[in-house]
Amino acid sequence: MTAIMNRRAMILSSGAAALLPALPAGAATLRSVKVAEQPRVPLLQPEWPVPDEPNQIFYLQRSINANTIVFTARYDGDGQLVFPDAAEIYWRRYGDAGERMPLKPIEKILAFGMQIRKRPEPDQYTVWLNPLPQLSMLLMQTAPGQAQLLGRIGGQTARAVYAYAEVDDTGLIPRVNGLSLHGVLPDGGAISEYFSVAGGEYRP
Repeated sequence: MTAIMNRRAMILSSGAAALLPALPAGAATLRSVKVAEQPRVPLLQPEWPVPDEPNQIFYLQRSINANTIVFTARYDGDGQLVFPDAAEIYWRRYGDAGERMPLKPIEKILAFGMQIRKRPEPDQYTVWLNPLPQLSMLLMQTAPGQAQLLGRIGGQTARAVYAYAEVDDTGLIPRVNGLSLHGVLPDGGAISEYFSVAGGEYRP
């Protein structure tokens, strides 16, 4: 497993950036402020439900409520990732009745939509969220009907589990002031990286 993760680290560090677009003029800027390793992935809101959906690869929580964005992989009848729609993204409205709801079109464009580009290697894709192209990750198929989302967290390759956004919604336009990424390391431990965010306005 360690050798596989090291190979994926080389892929992430050497090739993913080349497949990214130039940062748009209004893109949010991130500054890493803290990296922490721990035995297990921390739950920043331990009282909130944690999604466990079929084919789940990632989820995103926001500080304002328990409603959660879930990212799942989409496969064809042979269990291969579907391109260009290899990921399905939707709400779990835990703050209400826990129902599943689709993203609004504006949410896909400005806040939670994901871009996916094929890599030269088979069954590998560079992915990033629309507002955060600088945080690219590697979506890799590991077996029929199975995939992982891998990223550089705190300078190490980890399987990304979730992100948590600190959101200030007191103004007319919600603003993300902080973001953290949480993942699992090859040895089974966990790593988290915390960022301050500038220019993090979005219209959900």
